[in-house]
Amino acid sequence: MRISFKLFVMIVFLLNLSQTCVFASPQIVAEKKAGDFHYNIKADGETLTWSIGDGKKQSELKEDKNNQRELDQFREAVNEMSVQKFSLIIYILYLIFIGMIGYIFYKKVAKRKRELMGIVALFGIYAVYKCYMAYEFFVQAQWDANYYFAALT
Repeated sequence: MRISFKLFVMIVFLLNLSQTCVFASPQIVAEKKAGDFHYNIKADGETLTWSIGDGKKQSELKEDKNNQRELDQFREAVNEMSVQKFSLIIYILYLIFIGMIGYIFYKKVAKRKRELMGIVALFGIYAVYKCYMAYEFFVQAQWDANYYFAALT
């Protein structure tokens, strides 16, 4: 029993030793697209290469101490645009759902129609507010991405 276990350990050790290799090709670390803006980060050893664009213009940059802050801010702005676009879609669907519920209540409920429609209106106002705020945050992130893209290129 002990001999076979030692043999097993030795085979596993030799297999792990023989499979150790290093690939020198660049790997994609991160990529995102939102609106017209996009970025793609490739790592080649210690060097990060950024491919950024705004739909019209494409640029490839190597990250260093001089442009690290702007590249990170551009990445955060594109990520924020993506999040706010998703939030806007969700809140628009929520608004449509509230509208359908309000229509059903208006057609089906005879008693306490006024109270129910008031509650539905409050939910609708909340949905409109959230849609507006998501749109404003999306536009702000778009302005930020545009600013940092112009600063980098």
